[in-house]
Amino acid sequence: MYGENPRRLVLLVMLILYATTAACTPSSPLTAKAPLMVLGTLSGTGMPEVVEAHIVISRGKHVVEETVPVINNEFTATVQVPVGEWEVTVLLVDAQGIVLFQSKSHSTKISVSQSQLLELVLRPADTKVHITIDVENYIFKHEALRARVHFDDEIYEIVRPDSLTPLETTIELAPGSYEFKVELYTESFRIGDRLGPGVWEVVHLAENEELFINWSPVTEALQISGCVETLLPCPQNLTLTERSDGVLITWAPVNHWEVVGYFLFAQGSLLERFELLNPIPLEETSYLHTMDADHPPEINYVVAAVSTSGLVGYYSPPQVWRP
Repeated sequence: MYGENPRRLVLLVMLILYATTAACTPSSPLTAKAPLMVLGTLSGTGMPEVVEAHIVISRGKHVVEETVPVINNEFTATVQVPVGEWEVTVLLVDAQGIVLFQSKSHSTKISVSQSQLLELVLRPADTKVHITIDVENYIFKHEALRARVHFDDEIYEIVRPDSLTPLETTIELAPGSYEFKVELYTESFRIGDRLGPGVWEVVHLAENEELFINWSPVTEALQISGCVETLLPCPQNLTLTERSDGVLITWAPVNHWEVVGYFLFAQGSLLERFELLNPIPLEETSYLHTMDADHPPEINYVVAAVSTSGLVGYYSPPQVWRP
């Protein structure tokens, strides 16, 4: 994430951990009250001026803090803490109290009369990222009440009570390059309420700066054109001719420039709908309907013209075939 950087610092912190009980004599001249000594040395070129080191030692809601000066890139501190598991974090600040470098929280166990060597890597301090989601020109600007902001695998959620409240948030991230996207939602974060899948982009968070991201939904223009199409008139002169191999059906052509063919329908019972006999429109004006021995006692036939857009026109008057 951080890459090569001449301002990256490595902090070697010596944690000399001591504790005493009534049956144990301390093996260090520091103190007999379970002290924690932190020694640090900074190295690196071109770094901002660091004036203080903030040492934070925590366990749950219990926090012990110590602030010591950094002189000639070195500092030391002694903190009284009880025996047990603790989290140690070191923050380096400038003269204005702005954190320039920091370590990740590191777990350590303070035991009776036992020393440890803890090496911490300090990285540039977190970048403050201000995100504003501009939906003013978005077609769903009133429906967009929620947003999910993705930085790599981390997700930050924004919820606003109404469409008049800005969609914005501020988060802190370590400097580096991130894959970034925003997804908008309506009244919940369910997949069915998502307004769009979001588009991945790459953003770079520099060291020691605040970043302002003004994001707008990605939209594209949709051009729509159309014309009015009326239903084609029904074919006339539907004629049924019985043959040995079936029923020959003929009709007069529909004289219209949009006609591309004809659909023929048959109904074997008044209790059933008409069935399409030809899935592909017929260009000719005749059709031989072959039947097996189990054909109905009578069949109703209709024909309809089909337009270039696939619109089926009016049915012709039905004709009944009886053997």
